[in-house]
Parts: sequence; structure tokens; C-alpha cells
Amino acid sequence: MNIYFEQLGPINQGEINLNDFTLLCGPNNTGKTYAMYSLYGLLNKHFEVYFDFLPDVLRQLAEKNVYQVDLRDLMAQHFDSMIRQIEESFHKQLPRLFSVDVSEFSNTQIKLTLDRDVLLQRAIDNECKTKLSLGKEKEWFLYIEKAANQTKLTLSLRETNLPQEILIAFISAHIVKLIFSHISRRCFLLPAERSGLNLFFKELSSIRNRLLHQAQKDQFNAMAVLQDIVAARYAEPVSDYLEFLNSLDAVKQYKGQFCATAQEIENKILKGQYEVSEHGEVYFLPHNSGQKKMPLHFTSSTVKTFFGLVFYLNHLAQKGDCLMIDEPELNLHPENQRTIVRILVALVNAGLKIIVSTHSDYFVRELNNLILFNRDFRQSAELKQKYGYAPTDALDRRDISAYLFDHNKITPLQFIPDEGIIAETFDKVIGSLNQSSHDIYYTIQEELEEQEADV
Repeated sequence: MNIYFEQLGPINQGEINLNDFTLLCGPNNTGKTYAMYSLYGLLNKHFEVYFDFLPDVLRQLAEKNVYQVDLRDLMAQHFDSMIRQIEESFHKQLPRLFSVDVSEFSNTQIKLTLDRDVLLQRAIDNECKTKLSLGKEKEWFLYIEKAANQTKLTLSLRETNLPQEILIAFISAHIVKLIFSHISRRCFLLPAERSGLNLFFKELSSIRNRLLHQAQKDQFNAMAVLQDIVAARYAEPVSDYLEFLNSLDAVKQYKGQFCATAQEIENKILKGQYEVSEHGEVYFLPHNSGQKKMPLHFTSSTVKTFFGLVFYLNHLAQKGDCLMIDEPELNLHPENQRTIVRILVALVNAGLKIIVSTHSDYFVRELNNLILFNRDFRQSAELKQKYGYAPTDALDRRDISAYLFDHNKITPLQFIPDEGIIAETFDKVIGSLNQSSHDIYYTIQEELEEQEADV
């Protein structure tokens, strides 16, 4: 999927082509977080769309109670208009996504370019079963079903007085989910604020509950207070992350597909493991501590920062999902920055999609090493062993897209076969630092020599 942005925060224009690994880098305040949050909103599909061809479908469904939609016909007749309606619906969602006034995005444009044949084939491949029900699941009103490797989407309707708008929104949402499944199943974003959120989410939840309790006690409108809390100045990705933290006790009942990777992070970077109590309190057990538990506030900044990633990999992550990380290098020593790059690349190779924004030269250079290791050269295995790489540490150049955010635009980063990603934004800073260090050192040496000559 190619996403074109225009007048989005500090971004005048630019486009991003999502890949298995998508890298965003550049100076501060250049729009990386705007792009990350926008991508999150698109991939999560948390926007209401009402496809204009569905009223005709519902009329026939009301007559027969069962109606089949052929995906090939649907995509042939309505693909362009569906994409246009998704763009328009998502644009309306932007103020809520960022928790700002509507006027902030009055000039913003977002355009999508997708391969219809690829989306159609993936939609045909996938299975779909879902019900619209109110209350008990057995008391459903609308049932949508599609078998894997079939083109027919079957809609079944029971007698209902539900407004047509609700039915259209429900069917539209599941058509979007079905045809976009090639891009991402589910999306999870680790915001740059995660260290503080991991530490204070209990207090934030407690404050919210106290406000509601006080509102009821003082006979205020509790729903109005709740709406004010919901509309608090948190962007949707941050609110969603808080919601994730507040549901730890429920989430830990599930098992993700990347538990081994979570354990690798705990062993190689954290040197210990997390534990979540039945009340959702987070503890850390350092290795060789005799099972002594430490509350999260008593741990290092790295331990505070990595809780969300480890818990997500342990309990939620599935192949085909998209993991987004704002600044994966947060609170990491350069050696551990290299380690986390290798771990993220291993996740990509195992079927998880990754989007990251970074300021770290170490991160990009290690990524280049893994891209170069994907080339077939004679001493590859020897070098991997010498420098502590695993035999499988490699990233196919075709699986990564990289972009520079600077000068109010998004520019694809250049790839050179023998060097990897060329990130001039870091090279210029490093060159300037080296030059200034050189000048300072030799200026001092010259003055010392002059002083010695005068003696």
C-alpha cells in the first residue's frame, strides 16, 4: 500500500510505501510521529465508512434474508469508489485520531494506491465469519460468512428493526477488514511516551475512577464526565496503549506466537523477567536475584521502557500483525540498540510486519549490516561467527522501505548494494562532530606548542 500525505502537520508532501519493514528517520519535529499515527489509524481501520453500493445490497437482502456478494464483481465494479470513500472517511477521523480540533486538518490530503489484484486474491484466500448482535451472541441480526479460497461473501439477515445505517457500517467495516488483510491483521503501537505510561497507568486509571465516583456522589452527569475523560488530550494511539495497560490481567490469559522472542529480549537486554499480578501490577525479577520481585518504579529506565513490547510479544502478537515502535532505541546502550535491530529483523522474517521511527545512527548501521548479510558472499558465515551474529541474521533488501523526514517532505532513502541504506542525515552530523573534535584537539595542541616555544 502506498500512502500519499499532503499538508499533514509539518509535512508539506510525501509518500510512504509500506513494506514488511518500514523505517522512518530524520531530525526532530519533521513529522515522523504524524506519519506514524496516521499509518496506525489506517492499519487499525478504526474509522467509519459507508460504501454507497450497500443500500442496493440491503434491499435484496431484506427480500431474501440471504444474499451473496461475489468479491470479483465487487472489486471490478466498485474498487476505485471504495478507495475514495475510505480516503474520505479516514480524513474525517484525523481530528479524533490526534485529539485536536477539526481545523488542524482542513488542508490535509491522504491518498491511497493499492494493487487491486493482490488485495482481491488475499481476500479470496481468507476466511471470514462475524455476527452483528446486541446482548447475547446467539441473538444475532446479521451474519457474514466467507469460506477460505472462495469468492462468495454470504450475508444472512434475521428480522430486525435496526437502522440501515448500522447495517451498512457493519458490512462496510468487515469488507474493509477482509480486503485489507494483505496489509495487516491487527496493529499495535508503542508510543514514545511508553516508559512513563508503563509507570503511571494505574494512577491515571485511579484518577478516572475517582472522578466518576465523585460525579455520582455530587449528582453530576456521570456520562458527561466520562465523555470529558474520553476526550482528554491523548492521541488515539496513546489512549489505545493505556487501554492495553489497563487490561493486562485479561490479556495475559492469551498466548502470542512470539514468546521465544520475548524471552530473548528478557535474557539478552533486560537480564530478568516481568511478572503481572492478578490485579495488573507489574513486577520485575532480575536474574540471580533469588526470585526477589521489584516493583516497576524501582527498576532501570530500560526495564520500564520494554515492558509493553515484551508483554505484547508474549500474549498478543500473531503472524501478519503490524508492530509499530516510536523510537525503539529509547534508553538503550548502543550495543543493545544493535541487539534490538537483530530481534526486530528476526520478527520480520518470522511474519510480523514492523514500522519504526528512529533517530539512531547505530540502529540504521546495524540494519545495513543485516541487509548486507543477505548477500551471498564467501566469508559471510565466518564474519557472523566472529561478530556474534546468528546464522539467520539477515534482511532481504526487497523487504524494507526507508524514508527520510526533513525540509517538510518525505524522501525515500537511497540503497547502494555494497553499503545498504544511505542516511545522510546521520552522516552529516557525525562528519560535523568529527570535524569539530578534530579542530578543537589540534587548536589546543598548537597553543600548547606555542606556549612551550615561548618558555
